[in-house]
Amino acid sequence: MKLENEQVSILVADDDPLVRDMIAIILQDEGYHVDTAEDGAEALQKFSSGSTFGLIVSDMNMPGMDGLALIRAVREAESDLPIIILTGNSEVTTAIQALKTGASDYILKDENIQDTIGIAVEKALEKHFLKKQNQLLQEELARRNEKLELEKALAQKVQKNILPRDLAFPGFEVGSFYRPSDKIGGDFFDAWENSGRVHFLIGDVSGHSTSSALIMAVSKGILQSLGHTRHDPREIVRTANRMICNIVSDSGMFLTLLYGVFDRSNDELTIVSAGHNPVFLVKGSEVTSVDSTGSVIGWDPEDTWDAATVIFSAGTSLVLYTDGLTEAKNKAGTEFGEEGLTALLTDNLPADILIGRILQKVETFCTGEFSDDLTLFVLKRIPEDG
Repeated sequence: MKLENEQVSILVADDDPLVRDMIAIILQDEGYHVDTAEDGAEALQKFSSGSTFGLIVSDMNMPGMDGLALIRAVREAESDLPIIILTGNSEVTTAIQALKTGASDYILKDENIQDTIGIAVEKALEKHFLKKQNQLLQEELARRNEKLELEKALAQKVQKNILPRDLAFPGFEVGSFYRPSDKIGGDFFDAWENSGRVHFLIGDVSGHSTSSALIMAVSKGILQSLGHTRHDPREIVRTANRMICNIVSDSGMFLTLLYGVFDRSNDELTIVSAGHNPVFLVKGSEVTSVDSTGSVIGWDPEDTWDAATVIFSAGTSLVLYTDGLTEAKNKAGTEFGEEGLTALLTDNLPADILIGRILQKVETFCTGEFSDDLTLFVLKRIPEDG
């Protein structure tokens, strides 16, 4: 890296006029603008006067204020201006002390000084320039991170408003828990009733970025809109997939989804699972799993899905979750797993208590360290007069 020398002003301080003038001439020949001082006190006065020096070259031993005192004074002024110390052969130990005090470099006043001074100045200026550039980059990075954190905080607030709270339906206990791995996440869930049918869903968008949160919000809006006008979960998922494929095309992003519809007229529960992890129907000590019925959402607009139909009788709980639960790991790297979850599903517990039990176990298992978003959604069917 070659700096434009004519843009740099150098202050040379030495009580020996011959040495001072010689160094000034050498540096002027290199293209630098040079000012001189007879001792450390004059150098400090010129430095403090507001002159924009790019570097100081100072003798070590000068009457009054010596080189070490000049270094301390400049550093006490909170300046990181490069300072090169001139020293004799017998003063190397003192020169090292100067480096510890804050000097950038030192050179010997010997027969080679005509060559060494120019090289030392150029290297000191380059090092200082790179340091300043790095500071500017760090400051810019800090500003961008601060802006990103503000954007995440806003997205988190919006996301909290998007996700449902206090869901309630006649004949059901409903419980939910949502925690993103960062301030925002790609998990989502929802439920609503339409014409005697309870629709519910849970999804997980790939990744943990702002893009994931955006796709989550869009996907949830699409599914909710379709679910308020249609009742066949296969048709809803197929139509949503075509729309979402257009949004995530070429991005590599996708989402897993479980969409279910419970028909009150015949107690039938119809489930479409697009690559989602198994969900569980729990009645007493009996646990039944419903596995994926097709591929994930967002890969192929022509994909279709099968549906699983089961009876959702009174006293049965439907446990939905995202893989942030089962993939939580302990310190040995072992996953909590579906086995860890199903072991907790043997009791006929209320929805909220069941969720609390699961969360307590998994948090203890992984010591509270979750690398993915975690969502739990439980719907328990109870008798109409229960």
